[in-house]
Amino acid sequence: MPHSSVSPLLDLSLFDGLSADARTKLQAHCFVQTEPADAVLFEQGQMAQFLHVILQGRVALVGEAPATDGRSAPDDGAIIEMFGPGEALILAAVLLNMPYMMSAHVMAVSRIAFVPATLVRELLDQEAAFAKATSLMLARHWRLLSRQLKDQKLRSGGQRLARYLLSLTQGIHTGPATFDLPIDRRSLASWLGMTAENLSRSLTQLKPLGVEVSGRHAQVADVATLRAFSAEDDLR
Repeated sequence: MPHSSVSPLLDLSLFDGLSADARTKLQAHCFVQTEPADAVLFEQGQMAQFLHVILQGRVALVGEAPATDGRSAPDDGAIIEMFGPGEALILAAVLLNMPYMMSAHVMAVSRIAFVPATLVRELLDQEAAFAKATSLMLARHWRLLSRQLKDQKLRSGGQRLARYLLSLTQGIHTGPATFDLPIDRRSLASWLGMTAENLSRSLTQLKPLGVEVSGRHAQVADVATLRAFSAEDDLR
């Protein structure tokens, strides 16, 4: 595959501090693929062979409950987190040379860079800028998952849904907002930790607050009102 196909990878903050030799090695050993929606990049329990970096699109990390025979039970899967361009998937498994704790499911047509796990660990040993960048990404992902855990423990389903809708209002603090949901309702319910029925009830709960959702199109009458209901804070 031509080197130009991996050039966007070198522009990401995770790799932009690499030495010239490291950049050449990255171009020589990495490749980029376009993955269709519903493709599985890797499965829970597999050893980490690559660091998957999203260049375009969206990927969900899905946790799967084990069946009684020791195999995964696909119907019991839940979306743990969703990532978009610039994010690397389960960096910890790659660095520790351990199995993936979740599966990665492509949610929309995506361009994914595949970086060999052995090369990632080599760069960690030899490139100070890369080591710093990986530390910062791991810290950011830890805060992201910690926030999710807090939401699950401290907020109702309606509040979690409200917080998600607020994240799509593009920085609007008061007044009306209109936007489209980037994912379907089934995926949204899974990510919020609720059933489809509970999601419908939560949407009904938000209607008196001025929230209307039709298909994927959403309208919020007043962002400040929704923010107050959700107990939104500035901690990220």
